Amino acid sequence: QDLLTSLDRWHWDDSRKRYNDFGLHSNDGKYAPHVVVKCGTPDGSASVEHALSMDQYKQLQQGRTKLPPCPADFPKFLFPLGDGQGGLLMREKFMPKKERLQFVDHSGYVSLFPLLLRLLPADSPRVGDLLELVGDPAKGIWSDFGLRSLAKGDKMYLRDNAPGDAPYWRGPIWINCNFLAVDALRHYAAVEGPHRTRASELLEALRQNLVGNILKNYQRTGFLWEQYNQEDGIGQRTHPFNGW
Repeated sequence: QDLLTSLDRWHWDDSRKRYNDFGLHSNDGKYAPHVVVKCGTPDGSASVEHALSMDQYKQLQQGRTKLPPCPADFPKFLFPLGDGQGGLLMREKFMPKKERLQFVDHSGYVSLFPLLLRLLPADSPRVGDLLELVGDPAKGIWSDFGLRSLAKGDKMYLRDNAPGDAPYWRGPIWINCNFLAVDALRHYAAVEGPHRTRASELLEALRQNLVGNILKNYQRTGFLWEQYNQEDGIGQRTHPFNGW
């Protein structure tokens, strides 16, 4: 009970009806194009890629930059990277506005863990709210192949983790969390409560979607896959993989 009280106190976002992280954060902001450049150490022994805003890059080109264009560990500007088609290599980067203490506005597996771990009483209204997040394909994480790791409408959906680092837990379907979801739905479908019918409906549909897609991929490729594509269900990344 103490754990649930703390969860609700620190992580239940009543305006969005889900569990969220809380801290110093900016939910406002936008993605803006950045130019990818190479920056190196003073002795030339190592280099890294670094993203400059369009304004920073223009100032650098005009020789009027006020701030160092490269990080402190790699302070030497080397050159901009090309895209292989005669242009500059560009990446989008989230530019936050004012930070303040608030809930982090993202919908995904993290929002569901009190449900996935069956910590919530069957008669809790939180169960109904989280089941809506599970079952909504537009605002929630439902897909025809399993539960997405991040809601399709989330601003981070399928965004790179960092420049050049493809999205990992920002959309693709992971079997470990889907297994927990099936197990939790089975629990809430079996226990008497106001959400029993909805849990049973989602259990049957998710089980068919998930197992059917895994089997289809196994029959096609002979492998279990690290994760599955959220749009077409095709297995992707490491294979064979069942070490979730």
